[in-house]
Amino acid sequence: SYWTKHNPNQPQIAYEEYMEVARAVDQMFKSGLGYGFETDRGYIYLKYGRPDDIISEWNDPSAPPYEIWSYNEFPQTRQSNVRFIFYNPSLAGGDFVLLHSTARGELNNPQWEVELYRNAPNEIEGSNYIDGTEMQDNFGRQARRRFRDF
Repeated sequence: SYWTKHNPNQPQIAYEEYMEVARAVDQMFKSGLGYGFETDRGYIYLKYGRPDDIISEWNDPSAPPYEIWSYNEFPQTRQSNVRFIFYNPSLAGGDFVLLHSTARGELNNPQWEVELYRNAPNEIEGSNYIDGTEMQDNFGRQARRRFRDF
């Protein structure tokens, strides 16, 4: 079974340890829309573990609340400086969804910044509004810098 691979001698212990983490994740990320472990943040937490750093932004003037998670290294893939950005476009409770990541095999959205700041469509950088990937640098707009430099 799955748990026998993680602890051949005592698979029940491996299962119980995982369930303890799953219950904690449920409490951390629960929303009015389901269990916390069913959310994007819950899924990423269970899959990759606790992030090394988290930036939470609730006061960006033209974006919904967002969080940037940073992992220094994924031992499984030897990928370093992995980042995830989650946002709450509905503004409902803790309903954060994955917007973009640098992790192999996870959502990679080149237009994540345009999507995050969709309430300011006239401020897309350059003249290509359809395929634009960056927003103009305006007061209080820090998501790109934080995601890149975090």
